[in-house]
Amino acid sequence: MIRVDCKWWLALLGLCAALTAPLLVVDVPPLLDYPNHLARAFVLASLPEDTVLGAFYVPHWSVIPNLALDVLAPPLMHVLPVHVVGRLTIALAMLLPVLGTVAYNTALGGRWWGFGVGAIAYHYCLLLGFLNFSLALGVAILLAAAWVRWREARPALAIGLAIAGAPVLFLCHLMGLVCFGLLIGGAELCAVVRQPRGIVRRGLVLAAVFATPAGLYAMSALAPLGGDAEFLPIGTKLAQLATVFTAYSWTLDMATAAVAFGVPAVGVWRGWGRVPGPAAYAAGLVVAVFAAAPFAWKGTYLLDTRFAVLLAFMLFACFVPRRLPRLAIAAIVLVVAARTILLTAVWVDHRSDLAALRQAMQPVQPGQAVYVAQAGQQERPVYWAANPHWRALSDGTRTDEHWAALLPIERRAFWPFQFDMPSQQPIETREPYRTLAGKVGHVPTWTEAAAANVCGFDWVLLLEADASPDLPPARFRPEVRSGFAVLYRIEACAPE
Repeated sequence: MIRVDCKWWLALLGLCAALTAPLLVVDVPPLLDYPNHLARAFVLASLPEDTVLGAFYVPHWSVIPNLALDVLAPPLMHVLPVHVVGRLTIALAMLLPVLGTVAYNTALGGRWWGFGVGAIAYHYCLLLGFLNFSLALGVAILLAAAWVRWREARPALAIGLAIAGAPVLFLCHLMGLVCFGLLIGGAELCAVVRQPRGIVRRGLVLAAVFATPAGLYAMSALAPLGGDAEFLPIGTKLAQLATVFTAYSWTLDMATAAVAFGVPAVGVWRGWGRVPGPAAYAAGLVVAVFAAAPFAWKGTYLLDTRFAVLLAFMLFACFVPRRLPRLAIAAIVLVVAARTILLTAVWVDHRSDLAALRQAMQPVQPGQAVYVAQAGQQERPVYWAANPHWRALSDGTRTDEHWAALLPIERRAFWPFQFDMPSQQPIETREPYRTLAGKVGHVPTWTEAAAANVCGFDWVLLLEADASPDLPPARFRPEVRSGFAVLYRIEACAPE
């Protein structure tokens, strides 16, 4: 048994402190979907007392496998400021997979290599704002670590934790439950290969673990949902194995991927360490499911990407080194430090856009409706040329699409893009605002906004407006111009 001493615990505490430092520099971190999720949690926390927001939305609770943030955040918002709660949930979503990876690695007999997971603490899906998935992934890896450590030595404890944790994972996010199934399924498969006579007993145990989530899924709105699966071309799918390391510098991202894949691969080849059987079988299952998984299905996108994220964490969870060259240790330390420093610097720069947005929103009053548009991708490079680096990840993915979700949070106003799918969110948009949102559809560009029928809205908020011309002055009068954002008063709602 590995002795975990004070030095090890201090190092883990230091890693967690360093990784949470970026959350101290800005109150609304630029994670793509995050402001939208935060707005929904704020609305749920405000209802039914807030009659202004209650005119826009009504809670719609049901069996939904995507509820982590909706359950955690609203109660906390009754005692803490909304943006403090938001950053606490981000910290939890970031740290749980890190702690789970370290726990899994130590359960296999590892010691220090698991700390390298700090390199992917802010992984691609987290930067896209997939907080429920990240929270569930962390819980899944922690439960899998308990399974690996205690399944043979204390089976009642391991099985009890799994049976209790599986429905929690289902309600947090369905993909977390699937990841948990792959991790413990790999461990059980390894045991069955070694002792085939235990296959029935172990199969019954797994059936008991997943019986309750299976029943919950059958009751959920997701189960009967249709939709054809969408698959990526093989080259694009394989590229996702590197894409999950995406942050703000392509060079640094690829260097991180090279270190994360290279050290375990070379380590096994050169005999620096090993991948124990339970982890090897689990990794094999993850690779197989990643290869077979669709990109989109039942209204959810980047499904296969999430298995690539799990595989990235397994690079640090599954490899147990006997020794590592100083060069490999230095490489992972430098990667963790460089990514954290760069992320912090980008988020500091992001504050200027956030201040500009808040300045533009000042005239908006509670109960008003705001049509939100972006100068946008379709007008590249004309309007995008002036956009600074912190508005996009290194693969070009913009992270500012949902920043206007601050309207319901800070101005108690309606915006038309609140996530409210019955199979994924416990909130419903009331009429006539539901029809109003449906009329807008996707986030419009400058060209679409200039010709849009905006009847029913009180304002037009144009984002990424640094280099864009004004909307047609006959219909839209600039009220506040703040660089990143311009707020227009509507003079004529319908085009002539």
